[in-house]
Amino acid sequence: MEVIYQGHVNIDGSTRITCTTSSLIITSIIINNTSSDYVFKLNRFMTGDGIHEIPLYELHLSLGDSIRDTEPYTLYKGNYLELHSNVIGTTYYIKATQVE
Repeated sequence: MEVIYQGHVNIDGSTRITCTTSSLIITSIIINNTSSDYVFKLNRFMTGDGIHEIPLYELHLSLGDSIRDTEPYTLYKGNYLELHSNVIGTTYYIKATQVE
């Protein structure tokens, strides 16, 4: 089943896309900030023997720059992506497929 996640990225790193089914395949991530220059970071967290953080990327962007990431990310139950921005007003739109 296709699902859409969208909203504002919290500057405290609490914006998480978590897999609550057997798997979640993220097919598109769009990030934008129209009010100021910003830094965006994407980390992946995998569970198992503890929680393992995998930094995926950190980008320094100018006012109005957008990120369009079409790399597929497969998350399994309990795994999540964590979105970070250093300024308020950064928005996200994420398209994914849930597998029960």
